Amino acid sequence: MTIRFKPLSGAAWLALSASLLVSACGGGGGSSGTTASSAAQTSVYSGPITGFGSVIVNGVRFDTVGAPLTDDDGNAVHLSDLALGMTVTVSGEADDGTGRGTAHQLSLVHGTTGPISAIDVPNGQLTLLGQTVKTNAATAYDGVTGLAALLVGDVVEVYGVVQADGSLLATLIEKYTAPVATLRVMGLVGTVDATHHTFQLGNLTVDYGSATVSGTLATGKLVKVKAAASALANNVLKASSVKVSEGAAYGVSVAAGSYLKLKGVADAAPVNGQLTVSGVPVDVSQATISGGSAITAGAYLSVRGTWSGTVLNATKVELEDFQGNADEVFGAVSSINGSQVVVNGVTVDLSTASFEHGTLGQVAVGSYIEIKGHVQGNLLVATQATLQTPAGAQGLSYEQHGRITDFVSASSFKINGLPVDASGAKFEGGTAASLANGVYVEVKGAQNGSGVYVATQVDISTGN
Repeated sequence: MTIRFKPLSGAAWLALSASLLVSACGGGGGSSGTTASSAAQTSVYSGPITGFGSVIVNGVRFDTVGAPLTDDDGNAVHLSDLALGMTVTVSGEADDGTGRGTAHQLSLVHGTTGPISAIDVPNGQLTLLGQTVKTNAATAYDGVTGLAALLVGDVVEVYGVVQADGSLLATLIEKYTAPVATLRVMGLVGTVDATHHTFQLGNLTVDYGSATVSGTLATGKLVKVKAAASALANNVLKASSVKVSEGAAYGVSVAAGSYLKLKGVADAAPVNGQLTVSGVPVDVSQATISGGSAITAGAYLSVRGTWSGTVLNATKVELEDFQGNADEVFGAVSSINGSQVVVNGVTVDLSTASFEHGTLGQVAVGSYIEIKGHVQGNLLVATQATLQTPAGAQGLSYEQHGRITDFVSASSFKINGLPVDASGAKFEGGTAASLANGVYVEVKGAQNGSGVYVATQVDISTGN
């Protein structure tokens, strides 16, 4: 198994250009931040997924069971469609101090999808639809072990962060096994030729003459482009639609006055407190800065503050090193193969992990475990693991998903080998009578002292 859960149907979208990775501020272990959300202020978080057990976005662990999950095309998405390194935008409630949140809505922001035209393994790069994609040790892979295993012509989807030079630093590269019908690319607009209805997107020429265009095209604007796979010829892409991002979160509407945290790359040093972070206007004139003495072009930043509708008025800016190494999963072990286990769809290598509680030899299907580590190819390599006995796991809330097996009744069935009792749960998308072998469910709950997962909420899906 790979880091990713189940491949999304069809193609997908290019990846979270560095334009922004809006996220809840703070970390999972408690931070110096304040409560992000309140009755008077909407909170929006967007960025790469860094963990599961709930969906973890930039250190904040969001409970998502029961919340609508869609992609940026409006299609339904399930937890099993998500993977480490994918970009999501979450609106809801979150507390920066505890690093916990409740999602009211989650949207998957698709990555750039198309055939690879060039690969430079020694320099860790590839070219995709005229865009330069760079990788590092934190880049995750799905459907392939790593960059060296890819070939020119392979169709991939790339999620990542747009850098100051316009290249994309990948957080996830997914290889597809079949051709795709739709090409998608996200990037920053270069030269616009209004006479011939074309513009540059990296080294790609986009012909928007017959496209549906949303927003106003201009140099430096972040755009999403769709086209039929047959519409690419001689490095010219004849677009079917072009969406200009006029606000934050990759074109996803964010209400003025919302609390917002952005991660991205500075295009230049601030001038009179003003700069652009991966295409998003930011005012840092009133912000405190940590992690360095000054903001320079190419700096990877974490910015938080209030979105005015046109500008992120920052209260705090942190200079960061974009190297990942902070992925984590929580939940029950669903399978074991030597020192490798699968937890919430993520394949984890425990061979070099330091166990704070328990040992590798005690890990069993159904065991509750908390894992921290870093991505290495298509594995999460654990550096730290905490294994809980059934008594130790009692009351620790986490989320699971999968298809029902061994069904006897609402109080006795299994998900990924974990015994579940949903007799007292709140149901979404159906009732207890809807439960049966093979039904896909997403559940929230905690184990009791006997190791049975007592569900408090069950979301039944008919579409996965």
